[in-house]
Amino acid sequence: MLDFVPRETHDYASLHKNASHEGIHSLAKLQEILKSNTITKRLLIVLDDVWDDMNDWQWDKVLAPLVSSHLEGSVILVTTRNLSVAQRFGTLNTVKLGALGHDDFWLLFESRAFGDENYEEHQSLSTIGRKIAEKLEGNPLAAESTGELLRKELNIGHWNNILKNEDWKSLQLSRGIMSALKLSYDQLPYHLQQCFSYCAIFPDSYQFLGQELVCFWISQGFVKCNNFSQTLEEIGQGYLTDLVNLGFFQQVKREESHLCNQIMYVVCGLMHDFAMTVSRIECATICGLQCNKISPTTRHLSILTDSGYIKDEHGNIPRNEKFEENLKNAVTSVSKLRTLVLLGQYDSFFLQLFQDIFKRAYNLRLLHMSAASADFLKCGSDEVDGAFPQVLSKLYHLQVLHVGSYTDLNIPDGINNLFSLKHLVVWKGVYASIATIDSMTLFQKLHGFK
Repeated sequence: MLDFVPRETHDYASLHKNASHEGIHSLAKLQEILKSNTITKRLLIVLDDVWDDMNDWQWDKVLAPLVSSHLEGSVILVTTRNLSVAQRFGTLNTVKLGALGHDDFWLLFESRAFGDENYEEHQSLSTIGRKIAEKLEGNPLAAESTGELLRKELNIGHWNNILKNEDWKSLQLSRGIMSALKLSYDQLPYHLQQCFSYCAIFPDSYQFLGQELVCFWISQGFVKCNNFSQTLEEIGQGYLTDLVNLGFFQQVKREESHLCNQIMYVVCGLMHDFAMTVSRIECATICGLQCNKISPTTRHLSILTDSGYIKDEHGNIPRNEKFEENLKNAVTSVSKLRTLVLLGQYDSFFLQLFQDIFKRAYNLRLLHMSAASADFLKCGSDEVDGAFPQVLSKLYHLQVLHVGSYTDLNIPDGINNLFSLKHLVVWKGVYASIATIDSMTLFQKLHGFK
């Protein structure tokens, strides 16, 4: 019956081409038959995978034959990927389906991977399979698609290759989890695709403040002003709400005193893997010793150092020359970078190298650094010879500067040269040291930590 609703807005003659309705060529006739067969019955109707592409008038026509039933207790169960659909049509509290429990997931996974085979006879495969299952994070669609991949060859070599290459992330699998996510992604308008894929440069499950994330998007030109009654921040917040409703972001509460239990936004698990897949042309991440050469098309780069720099038993961070060498080889051009994110701990040697590599990244719109990176802004530091303040003062296009919650911080005098700067994220106690803030004409807000 759902087929008829959108069809009635098109050529009526096209209905005759659909032979699957066995001679029924109008919605009115179909509704009449449905009503006569259901009026005295208690019904359970399941509408699976409903998209938000029908208006209220169309839904009323779909449900019209069903509301005439004189028996109480009928139920319509709707499943959807879109939170907005659930909020629009639900009469009870929405049930958000999470991941399957470990035991339930394994039962589904083994049935797809082994079929009727007795997997207990394949102990080695069972061990590999459990490692793969852990990476799928309880997603039932991933269990089905990956299980079918494994079932093609019940041998150790094949299964190890799938584990190593993470083949379940391929967009080429017609029934794979990534293809299913791409179907939803392709329905997004381009500006929402940009906003979502941009977050791939941050770690899996990284927690964003909504206001912070919107500022990031604005700095990259993703937020378009098409309504003069709204600010860019308001429009960007609308983007974020849409992405939450469509399931691309999740909301979580971060229970920390200085954040007052604020709502945070995360992209996690397979959704983060998908973001990395669709963003690989413009986004890149250097993580630990995995330093593949950065593509010339990269516009947004993150460097995650925690796995490369680990404190010893005395609390010191040893030098990692291997990581330094890999970083130099990986980053050969910085002129096209628009975003640079540095997260994690490191030593003074890395700090100096970082400056040397990125000192000519003049087109940066956003510079985001973890708490330790506030050493960059120390004037006269023995470790960095006060070099970064001069480099910082040449980032004329910089709109967002995020230096975390470091408390012992002096803002260099040259910050007034950043005439494009709109948002500065620092500890609130630092504000008093910014003597030239009034001369920065585009500056809008100071974000800080209490």
